[in-house]
Amino acid sequence: MTISIEPGSPSHRLCLSQLAIYLRHSRQILAAWDLYSDQRSDPKTFQPHDEDAYGLRQHKRDADTLSAFGRVYCHADELVHVAEQQLAQLSPSDRTRRYAWQVREVHEATERLYAVHDDWRAVRDALPESAVPGTKAYEEPLAESYAEAWSYLDQWAIHGQALFAVNALAQKQSTASAPTLSTTAPVPKAAAASSTVRR
Repeated sequence: MTISIEPGSPSHRLCLSQLAIYLRHSRQILAAWDLYSDQRSDPKTFQPHDEDAYGLRQHKRDADTLSAFGRVYCHADELVHVAEQQLAQLSPSDRTRRYAWQVREVHEATERLYAVHDDWRAVRDALPESAVPGTKAYEEPLAESYAEAWSYLDQWAIHGQALFAVNALAQKQSTASAPTLSTTAPVPKAAAASSTVRR
């Protein structure tokens, strides 16, 4: 893995802003899905009234979530690496240990997402020429890939906020440890001597 993001750099801030957009969109997508699921399922058994329609809507949820993650995807491993670097420099506490656990969850989710993507590319390359987008032979394995990716995208949605918290703590610690300039200029000895009251 080639790391091109430096903590606190403009590129790091850009990636965090893209993550913030994903977190917001993923919450909206999940809220819409929960509403749909509640309205289209039996309240006691939780079984969908129309399994085919339910499955299509679930596929849309998965695809929309992956699409929302698109801008984060290319630098997800780098974002995690930066957070791990920052955590290593923070003083241990219950809070930082909780963030470290969340960052590990996101790290694992990222590795799984990349593996799912590699698997889909292998499946897609092995499809017959007739299996083009829009055909059942193409769309079914694609839907399976989206469904597999969704749980890892959900881990990002749940724990991704920890990357902002770690960054804020790292910046706070960096600011606190930076040397501060004195607000008063040193008084030269000659000037100090001349300013003494004569008796």
